[in-house]
Parts: sequence; C-alpha cells; structure tokens
Amino acid sequence: MNHPSKTAGCSRSGKLSALALALLVATGSALAGPVQPAPQAPAQQGAQPVAQQVTHPLVLLAHQQLLEGDLASAQALLREAGAQGQGGSRALAEQAFIEDAGGRHMRARQFYDALKGSDQATVIALPSAVNLAALGRFDQAGKAFAELQKTSPNPQVQAYAGLWNLWVTARQASDVGVKPAVTKARVEKLARAIKPVDEHQRAMLALFQGKSDSSAVFAQIDGLQAPDAVKRDLRTEAGLFAGGYLDYVRQDHAGALRLYERALQQSRPTAMERPQLIQSSRALQLSSR
Repeated sequence: MNHPSKTAGCSRSGKLSALALALLVATGSALAGPVQPAPQAPAQQGAQPVAQQVTHPLVLLAHQQLLEGDLASAQALLREAGAQGQGGSRALAEQAFIEDAGGRHMRARQFYDALKGSDQATVIALPSAVNLAALGRFDQAGKAFAELQKTSPNPQVQAYAGLWNLWVTARQASDVGVKPAVTKARVEKLARAIKPVDEHQRAMLALFQGKSDSSAVFAQIDGLQAPDAVKRDLRTEAGLFAGGYLDYVRQDHAGALRLYERALQQSRPTAMERPQLIQSSRALQLSSR
C-alpha cells in the first residue's frame, strides 16, 4: 500500500492497488485510477458525497497507518479517536478494513453489514465484495462484483471487479466439478466483456481469453517503469488471478501453487488479494499431501 505522498509515482504507472483506490477515495483524494491524456475530474467511488465529508484527524491518521501496513498503530488511533468522540461511520469503515487485513473476516463482515445504506456504502463496496469471497460466500460475492462492474464510476474499479468475477466464476465451477473446457468457455466470454484500462489488465484478460500465458502477465509487470512497491502490488494481484486461472481453468495445480506462494512472499498485509492467496495456497498444499 503506497503512502499518499508517493501517489504521483503510482499514477505514472497507470495503476493503484485496489485497496489503495478504495481507501484513498474515502479521504477525498483527487486521484483517479489510470493516467489519462488530459486532466479529468475525479471519477472515483463515492467521489460526490463522500469526498466532501469532514473526516476527523485521528481517523485520517489511522487511515494513513493502515495504508502503510501498520495495523496495530491504526487500531490504536481508532481507539483514541473513539475516546475523543471522533469517528462515526468513517471510523467504522476503517475498522472493517483493519479486521479484514488482520484475517478476521467474520468480524469485518459485521462492520460492512452495519454500513449498508450509510454515507460510506460506496466506499466499502469493493472491499465488502472481496470480504464475501474471503468468507466463501461466492454467490453473493459474484453478484457484488457484477454490480460494481455496472455501477462504479471508476473504470479501473469496474475492470478490477470484472477480474474478481472471473476468479469467482472459475472457482465455483471447479468446486462443483464443471468440465475444464466448459469453464474455459465461460471465462473467455466474461473476459471479452471487460474493458481494461491499462496494459496490466489487458495482459490478465488475454490470459483468461486463452491468448497468452501467466509468464506474459508477469513479464508485462516486470517491464513497467514504476516504483518497486507498485510492481509488488501488481504481482500480488496477478498471483491470485493468474494463479486462479491455472488452478481452476487449466487444472495446473502445481503451477498455480508456485504463483500463489511467490505472491504471498512479497504481498503486503493490506493487499486485497492476500486472504484468497492464503486460502488457495493452503488448499493446494493440503490436497497434495
């Protein structure tokens, strides 16, 4: 997760990690997803009502610590904010993110559910959908990702939600024993409907359409002129989605496990893909015994 002072470098790469998008939008930052040829007004989730809200200083500091991966400090600051009467729904959203990052997904779900219909609803929409996947509630997760594809004002988030929808579709098909050829046809059709906004997403979609392989996805990341932290986030994302393609579509479980483990070795605690990377890696390790 990149510090806000480093976001200029992230913008040059054309890609922010998805959790960074969700959290930075919550602060009312003017960052959009990818760089456009000409300056544009922010088109982010919750940019209209949420960006104009007043967020208490301690909650903002907690948010900053979360971005930097210091969950203990973020939690302490939220407690202090509560003791001083600061917080409200914005603090609840931060608490949900902290619980998810700490692996306490059921606890995070309670906060997401409490914030439904609140002024933070659009801010939590993407992390909430990922949380449903972490809990194994794939039907609900798939519907939430599909809704984000349709309704998010941010093209970056639309495409990212589409990648998650591909992963959920492949995972569910594998779980019920759908033939790989049928699953392959399903994800290829879904992938063609996703509009990528950067080369990283194009490379990922080419994989799901059967036009390339996982090595091409990582080669694209390696060739980026971007900070190492940005590349690390992209490799984490690619580890889950490309690994999921190998795991659930190609049935190349050994190859999938290598991608999962490589991504886990360098992923941040706050990476949205990390819970599923952990679960998928463990599942393959257990099945190989």
